[in-house]
Amino acid sequence: MNFVSPLFLPGLALTVFFYRRLPGHARPGLLLMVSLAFFLLDSPASAAVLLAVIALSWLMGLSLERVQHRKALLLGGSGLMLGNLCVFKAAPLGFIPIGISFYTFQALAYCVDVYRGRFPAERDPLRYALFVAFFPQVTAGPIERPGSLMPQLEACPSPTSGDFRVGGFLILRGFARKIIIADGLAPLVDGLFVRVGGLTGPEALAACALFAFQIYADFAGYTDIARGAARLMGIRLSENFDHPYRARGLRDFWRRWHMTLTGWLRDYVYIPLGGSRRGGPRTVINVLIVFALSSLWHGLGLHFLAWGLAHGLLMLADDRLSRKPGPLLTFIPVCLLWALFRAPTLSAAGALYAALPTGWRLAPALLWSFVHAHPWTILRLAAMPLILLLTDRVPVETDVPADMKSLLSGYALFLIIMLCLFADLRSDAITPFIYFQF
Repeated sequence: MNFVSPLFLPGLALTVFFYRRLPGHARPGLLLMVSLAFFLLDSPASAAVLLAVIALSWLMGLSLERVQHRKALLLGGSGLMLGNLCVFKAAPLGFIPIGISFYTFQALAYCVDVYRGRFPAERDPLRYALFVAFFPQVTAGPIERPGSLMPQLEACPSPTSGDFRVGGFLILRGFARKIIIADGLAPLVDGLFVRVGGLTGPEALAACALFAFQIYADFAGYTDIARGAARLMGIRLSENFDHPYRARGLRDFWRRWHMTLTGWLRDYVYIPLGGSRRGGPRTVINVLIVFALSSLWHGLGLHFLAWGLAHGLLMLADDRLSRKPGPLLTFIPVCLLWALFRAPTLSAAGALYAALPTGWRLAPALLWSFVHAHPWTILRLAAMPLILLLTDRVPVETDVPADMKSLLSGYALFLIIMLCLFADLRSDAITPFIYFQF
């Protein structure tokens, strides 16, 4: 189910209503039923794939505490789960189960932590199923660790008034980012990338820049809604973004962007490979392996692989600088590399890059033509800095009671969201979350 589906908010409200009124021992059962229904409403096939991954990883966890050849079991079971992921991404099966990349990595983290002795194998299959399938975050993260999420789901604490305030504001901020910014930019980005072979330089640069903000607002918006929905039930999910476009250098960018995936790759791939402990050449190889895996996690196309390896090479070069670049010099390569991520093929991205030096004399005429043809879009673009300012003022990271300015910011944000949502519903402008395809 999509968070912008008409069923989501009423369903969430009913879930929270019954969650609060049930005794603690009955709450996990409610959450598991809602989580499975969340997948069944997408498609029975998606639910079947999810249940297969849950069953395999749960049995692996139990076996890893009992068998002698534990490493062979871990490698074999992990290979099965990753192979299943690759089959759905590579084979022409007609669909990709929603969230498969996210819950596969979450299940792998559980198995590795059991193997390492950091977390005991879960005996209760229903409790483990809830950990993998927890509906706010299963379809697009954050990717949670068992030591962080499983104790919370076992306890299912009663939410406090602070939880309701923080959760509500997180959901509000998430919908603002998704509906106002990401969905507002989507038709512009789609219109530019559909004709990459005929763009001028200003249009090619605009395509990269607009997509950079679209994907950030889309994914960060999803994370906000997921964290907010869980917080309404007293459960705290991990942060996934920390102002990534303010980063100073590529390594800092990856500390701020999709933080739970970056942490997963660091702890379960980079460090086991040896990290930076085995000398310069081995460090280069390890970094490139991590970024290649990150790219393949997003998709099996050559354009994804080029995007990942380019980030890895730039980060290695960035590490050799005595002085880290500022946010603008960091944003420029990140922005340009988003073309590899968004373009349908490597050759399409190449055509966009080839267009960058061309047509700059036409920039004023192109801008005036766009303003004249799309006045509502221009107003929406002009409002986006205000939306970003308002969303930064929403008090979501602490339990300190909100002051009046923060509350007024939240109410103003709510009114703007409702107006834009009404306009979008009338124009069919709401789009699926970008990371649902992964």
